[in-house]
Amino acid sequence: MSGTRRALIVANDTYDHASLGQLRAPAADAEALADVLGDPEVGGFTVTVVHNEPSYEVQSRIEDAFADSRPDDLLLLHFSGHGLKSDTGELFVAARNTRPDRLGSTAVSADFIQRCMKTSRARSIVLFLDCCYGGAFGEGVTVRAAGPVNVMDSFPAERLGGGRGRAVISASSAIEYAFEGTALAADQTVRPSVFTSAVVEGLRTGDADRDEDGLVSLDELYDYVFDRVRAENPKQTPGRDVEMAGDLYVARSRRRRLRPAPIPEAVAAALKEANPTFRRGAVSELRDRLLHDDPAAALGALEALRDVVRTDTKSVADDAAAALASARMTVVPVSIDLDGGGVGSEPRTGMVEVHGPALVQELTVQADPPLEVHVEDDGRVAVELPPGVEAFAGQLTITSPLGSVVVPVTASPASVAGAAEQATEPGSGETVRTTPQAETLVERRLTPVAAGVAAPAGKAPTAAVEPPRSTAATESPLLSSRARRLVAATSALGGLLILASFTAPWVYGDLAEAQFPGPTAGLFIVAVAATVAAIAAIVDHPRGMVAAGLGLGVALVAATSLLTPFGMLATDAASIPTGLVLGVAGELLVVTAGLVTLASLLRSGQVSGAWAGLPDRRGLVGLGIVLVGSVTLMLYAGWLSDRPGSTWGAIMIVWAVTWLAAGAVATCTRPAALARAFLAGWAITALSQPVSDMQYRYDGETFPAQPIVLVALLGLVVWAAVPSRERPAASHRE
Repeated sequence: MSGTRRALIVANDTYDHASLGQLRAPAADAEALADVLGDPEVGGFTVTVVHNEPSYEVQSRIEDAFADSRPDDLLLLHFSGHGLKSDTGELFVAARNTRPDRLGSTAVSADFIQRCMKTSRARSIVLFLDCCYGGAFGEGVTVRAAGPVNVMDSFPAERLGGGRGRAVISASSAIEYAFEGTALAADQTVRPSVFTSAVVEGLRTGDADRDEDGLVSLDELYDYVFDRVRAENPKQTPGRDVEMAGDLYVARSRRRRLRPAPIPEAVAAALKEANPTFRRGAVSELRDRLLHDDPAAALGALEALRDVVRTDTKSVADDAAAALASARMTVVPVSIDLDGGGVGSEPRTGMVEVHGPALVQELTVQADPPLEVHVEDDGRVAVELPPGVEAFAGQLTITSPLGSVVVPVTASPASVAGAAEQATEPGSGETVRTTPQAETLVERRLTPVAAGVAAPAGKAPTAAVEPPRSTAATESPLLSSRARRLVAATSALGGLLILASFTAPWVYGDLAEAQFPGPTAGLFIVAVAATVAAIAAIVDHPRGMVAAGLGLGVALVAATSLLTPFGMLATDAASIPTGLVLGVAGELLVVTAGLVTLASLLRSGQVSGAWAGLPDRRGLVGLGIVLVGSVTLMLYAGWLSDRPGSTWGAIMIVWAVTWLAAGAVATCTRPAALARAFLAGWAITALSQPVSDMQYRYDGETFPAQPIVLVALLGLVVWAAVPSRERPAASHRE
């Protein structure tokens, strides 16, 4: 859009001569069109409005606009008002001072406009004529002319001075009249004419951008206006005469067609592998891309996942279906009641918020007439019921690439609005019906195969029965592919750093094994467990239940074991040896892997931590083992505290509290399989503590009850390895 874009809007609704009827629409025409053309995100025009001026002022403004133009300028001239003809058939546009018997001196002739167009240096000129040219009168019609006149004959297709072309688009043809809309009472809101309303709506919403390339061409705008005008009034037929070299773009569109971005080559290659493990891994990656902030990347993943559902084996297709189910569009509220305003001069309005991943930004909305809808810049859907409609029962359908949601909309007269409000309890009839997930891709636009059906008018909506969820839909991955990679890398690196610490000096310049053989053995167990957790993060597909639980358990022990190096440092605080630094760094990485796992679990929305009531007999056994281990460590802490100069007593108190925390987490966490994996990972890794402390001697003495802790941990491993019957979900307190 190079050069200057200038628009001159001429609107006349008040006339001095009594024979020219006063019009309602031109002022609204000028305001609405000026707003959309002047919007820098849409038209980008510099707009000048000439409202109810005499003919000589209108002619002066028109001549100035064309005379001051440059070759690369785009000029748009819009007339809204009475169209008249002389006895010789010449076309005139009425101004405020126009006299029907003195058209030559008091009106603006088409010949004058044509001369200005021909002498203009602007190569692109567009003329909109929202005037009528045939005599007729009926309900909802204000006459704007008398007698037929051929509009296009008044603006013949001649080559313009230095120009590339010109276009004339009129509200009606030679033998028709232009409508101002339905009959309006004196106190009702004045709206633009049918023709100008269609122009404004097509540009403002971007619906005129038929090919969705981000630009509205003149041809596209005319096609859109033609369809809209004919749909509202079959008796009115917009006309056009376009002589253009190439396409002329009138405005930008805010509704550019979303084109899917190609999926990464590595993912596409994995989907073609014969081994289903590779394909399931690719599905996991596509699930992450489906939730991406970039709608194009998300749409590419959506198409790929739907293709997997249609063509792949059941296990892989189920994973893909679960990934699709994880991306949902929801609306608030799920139904709209426009009661409360009654019948008056103001429209009744409502607002719908749309929530979901980035793909829900690509919205289209359809509404039952006379309901009017508009998608705001922030993605909300504005709903408006025009004045004069006493009762209404219908729906609007909000569609995105993820599916469709049907929102019932009702309105009652003021006399019954209160009764309806009293009879409807909040939430009693609020339903949302989403189209089935099965959809087809037609011309790169997603079209639902089937949609929900609105409740019949006059019947209260009933609660929708949710279809049974498939196993695939409820078993989506707990760990995203990105989280898997990060957990595997940090856990493996942490384990390697702990093992590497054994080769560097610890306290007194000696290796850890020489000074602290017990803690060294314990740290070795942590390093091995971290390595196993890293492997589990890679191979545990598709849900990652074991990997997630194991990683959390190992991370909890690593966090507690961080106290061990500091206990060693207390023995010789003169320096910070390399081995100790490596050990602490390794354990911190393992803890980081646990935090990443926890974040992924919380994001999945499939993990709950509510107390489910007293456990069964098996659960009581597990809690009993936890209490035995915790109490034993409390006694051990007391035994250590009696030894002067020892800091290990405080460390053992922390271990005892960790036992209680692990038991509480395992008892409250759902699903139970995740809780068992967590407890098993924690108990196996926590063996590092008794293995370490059973070798500790103070003045030749050892704590005799340490074997109890070892046995308790082994008991918890066995207890966690044996699956139990989960309580029904209904019994869990959310």
